[in-house]
Amino acid sequence: MAEPVGEAPYFLQGDGEMGARMRAHDWSATVLGPPAGWPVELQVALSICLQSSVPMAIYWGPRLKLLYNDAWAPIPAERHPWALGKPGAEVWPEIWDVVGPQLHRVMASGVGFSALNQLLMMERQGRQRETWWNYSFTPIMGADGKVLGILNEGLEVTDRVQLEQRQDFLLRLSDALRGLADPRAIIRTAQRMLGERLGANRVGYGEVDETERWFTTAETWVNGVSPRDGTHDLAAFGKPVWVGLRSGEPLVVEDTEADPRMDGPDVRAAFAAIDVRSALTTSLVKDGRMVGVLYVHAKEPRAWSRSDSMLLSDVAERIWAEVARAGAEALASATEERFRRIFEQTSDLIVTSTLDRTITSANPAAAAALGLEVSDLIGRKTSDFVLADSQSISDSMLRRKLQEGGTTRYEVLVRGRSGEPLSVEINSGLTYDGDGQPVGVHLVARDNTERKKWENHQRLLVGELNHRVKNTLAIVQSLTHQTFRAGSPPEQSIRAFEGRLQALAAAHNLLTRENWEAASIGDVVEGALRPFCSDARCTIKGPPARVPPQTAVSLTLTMHELATNASKYGSLSVPEGTIAVRWATEDGRLMLEWTEAGGPLVAPPTRSGFGTRLINRALAADLGGTVNLDYAPDGVRCRIEAPLP
Repeated sequence: MAEPVGEAPYFLQGDGEMGARMRAHDWSATVLGPPAGWPVELQVALSICLQSSVPMAIYWGPRLKLLYNDAWAPIPAERHPWALGKPGAEVWPEIWDVVGPQLHRVMASGVGFSALNQLLMMERQGRQRETWWNYSFTPIMGADGKVLGILNEGLEVTDRVQLEQRQDFLLRLSDALRGLADPRAIIRTAQRMLGERLGANRVGYGEVDETERWFTTAETWVNGVSPRDGTHDLAAFGKPVWVGLRSGEPLVVEDTEADPRMDGPDVRAAFAAIDVRSALTTSLVKDGRMVGVLYVHAKEPRAWSRSDSMLLSDVAERIWAEVARAGAEALASATEERFRRIFEQTSDLIVTSTLDRTITSANPAAAAALGLEVSDLIGRKTSDFVLADSQSISDSMLRRKLQEGGTTRYEVLVRGRSGEPLSVEINSGLTYDGDGQPVGVHLVARDNTERKKWENHQRLLVGELNHRVKNTLAIVQSLTHQTFRAGSPPEQSIRAFEGRLQALAAAHNLLTRENWEAASIGDVVEGALRPFCSDARCTIKGPPARVPPQTAVSLTLTMHELATNASKYGSLSVPEGTIAVRWATEDGRLMLEWTEAGGPLVAPPTRSGFGTRLINRALAADLGGTVNLDYAPDGVRCRIEAPLP
């Protein structure tokens, strides 16, 4: 019978649960007997135990009967309060192989024992689970020196140990993933390490589509089961599972056959089809939407700890972050490579510098334009290469950027390779730090030296063209006045005028091909005589020699006038007549001779026509030499002598 509270011994007094239970317990039916007769050593130890806030228990007597305080009551979990007064071997059958020998050694030796971070596979909620403990066994000695019992103080450190284990694993995982650039390699490595850490049979990571129903695992890690790669339907594992994952709740299934959420043959069949009896799954929810799933499968029922679930969530987040990092690095690498190629291969000159104009980088085009290597530019001032005439505009543009911001566009002269000046067009702006303060200058320049030269050449060409047009018009005007003289037959004058224009046009075509720089004497003579010498009646021979544009025009008109006269009155007026044009050069002088043969007898003209005046005056003036026109009876001869340009 239980003793009334007021009559309870002093060592069972108090308001705690275990004191009340011990007072209410029928000890007379046990080997201990009524508490009033308990040994004084037990009374003292039990008094300390019940009054302590530290988890404390007493194993008493040869069978190590268990007595404990309120703080110790959660340790036996569902075995509380049944464990009160029971032998230790009956209370802890699953861990007795560890703690039993420890207790018996203390009983036999009288020497206390303590353990730190001791792993005990304790049965809780019907399954053995990892638990970690710090505890001590202290002998309770009798007056004769024999050990009567053991005082046990214990503290569960499972959460701390598992936290340290998780942190250690995550550090090793981070080290393993840090050097990986391929997203599939990241997922593959994380799955393998997680599977080995948890002793799983299958681990898979998959991305979820926009419907939050279908997820795809490219490659699963397996140990003793078949892989489950591909696209899978989350709804096939039951609505509670699907809804929970969509909300971000971890799924912990210790036995698919016993879990009420797996109720229904279709759901259990879905798990059985992939050799799964227990599963741990976490989802990744970003911005309110499930985007990924990480799962661990085991083909046998097993216990999952809270730490396992937390580890799974940590690994899922780590995979997501590392895959994103790899993707960003790949994009950045591709972008960097693209810009590096642009930087290195563009023909534009790209230079960066500090605010004091010290060059910090330059592309090969900039170095090549200055006749240096890139390494030779780094550390030098951009002002070292700007010519004195352009220093002021360069200085003013920098001041404007510092005062107003924005970009500036201007042209300067710089010292190019071999010291020649280069005209460059510069577009530059400031470089800012994270606080928005200017720290440097970047500029893109374009070498427009050739463009400037071409523009100057174009201006010269336009001026030259204007001059030539005026000269040509003056020649045409002169031809008109000389051809259409009073008393000349109109038809004859028109034909003569057309012929002279054609000769003038031929000379211009020849000069155009030569960019109006100079013309070959052979080309001039051959072009002028082509309308008159379709057969082999003309001989043209002489060494290479060139004359300036105005001389080429005058020489063309001279050859035309001589050939016209020959076709009317001279050697070309009869079938057997010939013409020979020969020239030679000697000591910088030109000797050209026109000779007619085989024609009718020649008599000097009674008056001087346009052709004669052109030959004697214009040609001689253009050549700066002498012209001798001889009307010999056997054929006209014209000898020209002048200095070569």
